[in-house]
Amino acid sequence: MCWPGPAPKSCLRGFFAQGWCLGSSGAMACRVTSKASGVVNAPVLVTPSGVPKEQLQEEDLFLLAAGSGELLKLPTKSAPKAARLTVSRAAKVSDSAAVFQAVFERRSDVTAICHIHSVPAIVAAENKEVLRIRDSEMIKGLGVSGDGVLVVPIIDNKATEPDLVPDLIRALQRYPSCPAVLVRDHGAYVFGSSAEKAKIATECLGFLLDLEIRRSREEVVEAPRKRLRRGPAVVLLDVEGTTTPISFVKEKLFPYAATAVDSWIQTANLADVAKEFEKQCKEDQVPFIWSKEEVLRLTKEWIAKDRKVPALKDLQGKLWKAGYEKGELKGEMFEDTPEAMAAWVAAGKRVAIFSSGSREAQRLIYQYSDKGDLTSYLSAYFDPKSAQASKQEAKAYEEIALSMGINPSEGLFCTDVLGEAQAARKVGIYGNLLVYIRHSKDSDFFSRPEVFLVFFFAKSNTFEVTLCDGPWTSI
Repeated sequence: MCWPGPAPKSCLRGFFAQGWCLGSSGAMACRVTSKASGVVNAPVLVTPSGVPKEQLQEEDLFLLAAGSGELLKLPTKSAPKAARLTVSRAAKVSDSAAVFQAVFERRSDVTAICHIHSVPAIVAAENKEVLRIRDSEMIKGLGVSGDGVLVVPIIDNKATEPDLVPDLIRALQRYPSCPAVLVRDHGAYVFGSSAEKAKIATECLGFLLDLEIRRSREEVVEAPRKRLRRGPAVVLLDVEGTTTPISFVKEKLFPYAATAVDSWIQTANLADVAKEFEKQCKEDQVPFIWSKEEVLRLTKEWIAKDRKVPALKDLQGKLWKAGYEKGELKGEMFEDTPEAMAAWVAAGKRVAIFSSGSREAQRLIYQYSDKGDLTSYLSAYFDPKSAQASKQEAKAYEEIALSMGINPSEGLFCTDVLGEAQAARKVGIYGNLLVYIRHSKDSDFFSRPEVFLVFFFAKSNTFEVTLCDGPWTSI
């Protein structure tokens, strides 16, 4: 039976020359399709374990049944019969076979998989949950359009490759069309609709990973110089109506907290919560009765009134945390949110969040978002408590600038509330703090058709408004 496409020996020898399959590492698998078997039930050709890839021959391949992994064919060397028997008994199918089978079972579009062990794959996977690459010609080699974003999930390494399967399955469920998966301190599995395309995708991914590492090194060396370039050093983002639809907060998060507090309060230790509620009532100059019933009543009342008080925000954070961890909540993001964050970070900017919600609630909405874990893009979280003022007070932005180690003029604040934009600009002197204001409460902040770029000049208290035609992430 012949390998359908470029021979594995030529593919893996090429990978060996790149330093991706040293020793006896690396592997490759391909479905052997026919009109009778189709794709799903096609048997799988798999390379052996323990064979240096620069010595691999076509006769070294195993043939496995789809799904069950049952051995259908042993390797047969072009040698005397006695020698073939010795080879067959000693040969062992690659440990990657379990991973290959798991991918084939869940991805009917994949007919070939390459597995490599490269230094760039390991380094690129450090301190990330997902690798995102955009604005590179080579992403096309992995089936991504030139204006799209390459998304590669990252999973933890395990003692054996079969142990990787559960985490791999979860990654494929979360990113069902991803062209590859990285494994920390291990390597990469790269998918293709044919052996030829799997080979091309692996080579293109290798190029992109190497480029990522080189750029990261340059970032460290060039960081002091980059502070002098034009444009903001820190992008500060509001949450509700900016990165996240207002409807998610109003129609899902708030109702969830209002309902969940009923069961939570029955078993909770109210000491810290009641203390904060009592403090708020004193500020409101209203009486407070230290009881579960009072906390429950005030929680529902304050949620209904959308009060931005720390006592309520901290409690909501606790309730939402339980909801996210149970899988009952999933943070909704505008479609362009992860792409914009990735673009800013790639450009050397730091991205931070400033919201009325608690810092814990902010972290959760991005960690458990419907676009994957976005926390790797975020450098800091601020709420009114940590900023020591509300979002419509200039003091808050002064404190945030100090915490981020920048001058206010080095910051960009993105919000859909004019009062917040005005407060942010009051801490600056020159008009080079850029502020985006949403044109309509009903339109997406990131992808709406009309984006107005607003320059606010503090000295004259005037605005200069320009319709922004280009991509706002390029600022």
